[in-house]
Amino acid sequence: MIVYPHPLDYVSGLKYAVTSKKLPVEYKPSPETFHVLELVDLGSAGFNTKRGEYAVLKLWKRGIDTFKALETISKKLDVPVSNILFYGIKDKYACTESYVFVKSRLLDLGRLPISMNNLQLELVGFTRIKPTRKMFKGNKFKVIIDVNKATEVKALLEEIIGVILETGLPAYYGYQRFGWRRYNSHLLGKYILLKREDLFAEEFLQTPYLTEDFENTAKRVLGKYEDLLYEYTYVGATLGGALEAVVKKVHNILLDAYSSYLFNLLINTLVEKQGLNTLYRDLPMPGCPGSQGYYEGIFRVEGVNWNVLRNLDCSHRRGLFKPLNIVLECRDSIVVYEFTLEPGMYATVVLRELFKDNLLLP
Repeated sequence: MIVYPHPLDYVSGLKYAVTSKKLPVEYKPSPETFHVLELVDLGSAGFNTKRGEYAVLKLWKRGIDTFKALETISKKLDVPVSNILFYGIKDKYACTESYVFVKSRLLDLGRLPISMNNLQLELVGFTRIKPTRKMFKGNKFKVIIDVNKATEVKALLEEIIGVILETGLPAYYGYQRFGWRRYNSHLLGKYILLKREDLFAEEFLQTPYLTEDFENTAKRVLGKYEDLLYEYTYVGATLGGALEAVVKKVHNILLDAYSSYLFNLLINTLVEKQGLNTLYRDLPMPGCPGSQGYYEGIFRVEGVNWNVLRNLDCSHRRGLFKPLNIVLECRDSIVVYEFTLEPGMYATVVLRELFKDNLLLP
């Protein structure tokens, strides 16, 4: 194993990689090179094309984050965002295909389909019952690698994949959980939990990041937040309600990010003390009763305690995962790697293992 193979590891809590090998090409996730297909068992909810309690809408999007896509859909359908159900946040820097669900009685079918440059939405059918988490089966990914010597790269890729399948990968939360360009979602979540709105406001509105584009950095320096959706929500909210407005708009993602960061640190602690094999089990998230024994040292370093974290969601997460249903192809100067991940696992953790520091910011 090696440690900290990518610069973002230091700020996201990732540490270990299972092999020192890496592909000798740079890879930058984009709608052209990274495709995501959501896998949902619609049949278990009585899917049909005629009628049902919930309308099933297929969403295609490119280069737009999930929350902005939902806001656009909300306006086009004249349905509140809170009435649009979805399974998970899909990568912004990708071409993604997923489902959203709306109660049939709220939907004006005359407003469909929606076709825009960066998203499309169409009705595909109905379900008899409300969609449940059990229907979500994971995601299928397609990674398109542009190379000069496809055969050589494919051979090395097969080698790295072999190691991954033998050992598994630590089930880290991936970089996008914390932010590609402003990697501070977990810090903001921590400040919310600690009720430190002074620190939240400074970090959220003003703190510069070298990886953020110049235009947005300039807007922060000048206090011009009109084109920064979430920041503008904060500064435009009523006195005393700004923090709640942001939390509502991003669906608690900031609190979840801090919980995810602590889980990443737990993985590191366990591997340091007991090795990779200790991750062959389910581990509690920090909001679970009884998790103090796992996180005690981490809480101490972070300056938090379980009484602060007890309102976070409680779930258990496997410590290791492996990509499934792998397909590898060579097409001229292109290598295509397809794989499936079960719910909650991150493709960026797989990409990090393949490319190490050759994985570029999108």
